[in-house]
Amino acid sequence: MRILFSEDQIAARVDDLAKQIIADYPLGLILAPVLTGGFVFGSDLARAICRNGGDAHIDFVQLASYGNEKTSTGIVKLLKDFSHPVAGKHVLLVDDVLDSGRSLYFATELLREKQVASVKTCVAVDKKTGRAEEIVADYAAFEAGPDDFLVGYGMDDSGAKRGLPYIGAV
Repeated sequence: MRILFSEDQIAARVDDLAKQIIADYPLGLILAPVLTGGFVFGSDLARAICRNGGDAHIDFVQLASYGNEKTSTGIVKLLKDFSHPVAGKHVLLVDDVLDSGRSLYFATELLREKQVASVKTCVAVDKKTGRAEEIVADYAAFEAGPDDFLVGYGMDDSGAKRGLPYIGAV
C-alpha cells in the first residue's frame, strides 16, 4: 500500500474546508455524513467547524451500493433515512469518496424530494473517474486517480482498513 494523504495533510485540509463551509453557511446547516464510509471524515469536519467558530446540526443517511465488492453494483439502497425533518434546511452531504457518483446523486435527489433549501456535497476524495451520474463535489479535500483503490479514513476493503488514520491506495 502507498500512502496518498497523511494524517497531518488530512487534518490541515479538513480545517481549511471547515473555514470555507462556515463562510458559505454563516447561519448553520445540517451536516449529513453518508454511512458507512463518511463517518470518519464527517466527525473530523464537524469538530473542525466547531473549533473554527461554527456549528452544525448532525444527521446521517446510510446507503449501500458496493456490498463487499471493489466496484459499485450500480444499485443504491437506502438503509437508513434521515432521522429529523430536513425540509427548508441547508444540508451538506459528507462522504468518503466520489467515484461513480451513484450514491451522492441518490442522496441529493432524496433531499430534493424532501424539499430542502439547498443541498451540497463534500467528499474526502474526489476520484477522477468516469461518473455513472452527473454530479460534481462542491467541496473536496483531495483528488485521486481513477485506478487507485482507496482505503483508510473511512474507506474500506471489504470492511477492513476503515480505521487507518491516513488515506492509502492498494
